[in-house]
Amino acid sequence: METRLLAYEHAVTVSEIAAWANNLIGKEVPGDPGFTVVRVIQFQTISNQGNQGGQGGYDAMILVEVTEKHSDTQVALKEADIEVIEELTSSIDETTQN
Repeated sequence: METRLLAYEHAVTVSEIAAWANNLIGKEVPGDPGFTVVRVIQFQTISNQGNQGGQGGYDAMILVEVTEKHSDTQVALKEADIEVIEELTSSIDETTQN
């Protein structure tokens, strides 16, 4: 397992950050395709009172555990492709036997 540090900016409430972080579980890591979030390990909020034009709010750093997604993609081959593959593989067998 690996970890990633994610950021959430300009949240109005801490609950907004917590909901976003919890919603990440089981989904692809934002900005890091090929990895899925397994769990939230830790998050830290930073109050930015008055930094948004007089409005308070929060930014956060979220540490998540991730796992690499394995592709279960199946490839659809055309009949012509299969014939070419069979021809190529049969010629390889003939050359290794000689």
